[in-house]
Amino acid sequence: MSAPFSRFQRVFSRYRPPPLLPTTIRTIQILAALHLVSTTLVELRICTGYSMLPTLSQHGDCVLVSPLPYWSPFAEKHKARRPQRGDVIVATSPMDPRQTVCKRVLGIEGDMVEIEPRRGGQRKWIDNAGVGFMVDVPADVELEVEDPEAHISVSGPGTLAKPRRSGEGQWVKVPKGHVWLVGDNLSNSTDSRKYGPVPIAMVKGKVLARVWPNPTWIENNVRHVEQTTLAE
Repeated sequence: MSAPFSRFQRVFSRYRPPPLLPTTIRTIQILAALHLVSTTLVELRICTGYSMLPTLSQHGDCVLVSPLPYWSPFAEKHKARRPQRGDVIVATSPMDPRQTVCKRVLGIEGDMVEIEPRRGGQRKWIDNAGVGFMVDVPADVELEVEDPEAHISVSGPGTLAKPRRSGEGQWVKVPKGHVWLVGDNLSNSTDSRKYGPVPIAMVKGKVLARVWPNPTWIENNVRHVEQTTLAE
């Protein structure tokens, strides 16, 4: 009886589970390391929804997000590290702090931003120096599907005109420490046009690239336009 029992003890001691306390400590250390990496270096996130078409797919793109572009160990240099116009960022949702949103920065502190910039198929903004800039959208991408008769009203004898969109002609000055966020697909995006300027403290990081599918770097597609173009 002693030989089989001693053999069982040897087998059990070889394959017995590790002690609970050291395993728990090691698990906590691994989770803490992963949290540190994701909050200070880089993390992968899934962005879904229609608001960032055509930059990101509505089916869910895996993107690389990093807070490093906006982080500096020196307080006096922090201002130079703030989000810039055209950056695609991930931020805490102003409407639900448990959620995050992926949007593009279209206004920084001091900018005068028109709440609803869509006119004549173009999207225009003006910065704090009075310089205009636009978001380029590929010509072969149709984002806004509207019934051409649904928005036509009679404004005078023999005259047909489209009514003003909500927010058209209304301007907001982005306050200090805030940014103005919008989706690339303005016709299907809940953004600063609804919840206003967003504090920079709510920005979690910059979207650097789409990892899957079709890996590619996320480009800044904001370009300056002439003042004459804005007046059209």
